[in-house]
Amino acid sequence: MKKNAILIVALLAMLSVQIPMAHGQLMNSSITALAATNTNSTQINGIVDRAFGIVAGVAGLIIAILWVPIAIGYFSRDLDRKADAKERTKDALIGTIIFIMAISGVLYAVIHYIVVG
Repeated sequence: MKKNAILIVALLAMLSVQIPMAHGQLMNSSITALAATNTNSTQINGIVDRAFGIVAGVAGLIIAILWVPIAIGYFSRDLDRKADAKERTKDALIGTIIFIMAISGVLYAVIHYIVVG
């Protein structure tokens, strides 16, 4: 949020700048500044989208690795392994919820609210 506010203030400052041209006319730099900001913003959005996709893929892989042994335990013929899988399901569910909260930023927001108020 703070970066967006700084970007907006910088954009408004650039929009108010007038650049003298070689032939004596003043050109408002808003068009060129807006085009440059739009291009940079598009590139940054692309980078962030790709990074988010990579993080989501890795997170999905970690969650799958967490749940595979538990699922295999449910299909076992051994009753002890089935009981163990049922016990581990609760732990895996809690771990999955905490992991999703950490990846999505909800955990940061909750801790920030507790610390800062």
